[in-house]
Amino acid sequence: MLKRLLLLSVFLGTLFCASLQAATSFQLNPLDGAISGKPGSTIGWGFNLSNDENFLVVTSVLFEPDTALGTFTDFISAANFFVVGPGNSSSTVWAQTFNADLQTGVGSFFINSDATIGSVASGDMVLTYDLFSRSPLDQNFNPDTDTLSNGNVLSASASVTVSPIPEPETYAMLLVGLGLLGFVTRRKCRQKNT
Repeated sequence: MLKRLLLLSVFLGTLFCASLQAATSFQLNPLDGAISGKPGSTIGWGFNLSNDENFLVVTSVLFEPDTALGTFTDFISAANFFVVGPGNSSSTVWAQTFNADLQTGVGSFFINSDATIGSVASGDMVLTYDLFSRSPLDQNFNPDTDTLSNGNVLSASASVTVSPIPEPETYAMLLVGLGLLGFVTRRKCRQKNT
C-alpha cells in the first residue's frame, strides 16, 4: 500500500512539474493562417510569439513550400530585433499585427499580377530562433557562454488564396447608385428649404 502511494505521489509530482514547464508558442494572425488578396496586391500575417523561460531571438522565417503564386518577404527577423523571455529588458510575449508600410508582422506576401483567381498556396510558416540563458540585451551577455541552442524551429499552418477582382461593371453600378442617392438627397434638401 505504501509503495502504491509513493508511486502515485511521484506520478502526480511529475505531472505537476510538467505543467509548470516553460511554453514556447508561435501563432499567426489570423489564427488559421489563411489570408487572401487580389493579383498584384501585398498581404501578410500578424503573429503572437511567447516564451516564458530563457531568452528567444528570432533569426528567420520562411513560408514553405516556395510557390510560384508570389513572393514572401520576412519582416520578423529582417526589420526587428526583439528578445522574448522573462526579465526587465524583454517580454514573455511579442505580438504584432501586419502592416506592409511599417514592416510589422511575420512578413508579407506579394501576389503575382498574373496569378489565377482561386489559386491557393498552402504550407507552413517556419520560424527559426536561437535560445540564450541570458538576454542578448543584457550588458553582461556573452554569446560563447550564454548560448543554449541555435536553429530551433516553430511552425504554424499558413495559406494564401487569390481572390477575384471586382469587375468594372460593379464599380460603374456603384458609382451610378451613389450619384442617384446624392441627387435624391440634394433634391429633398432643396424642397425642405423652399
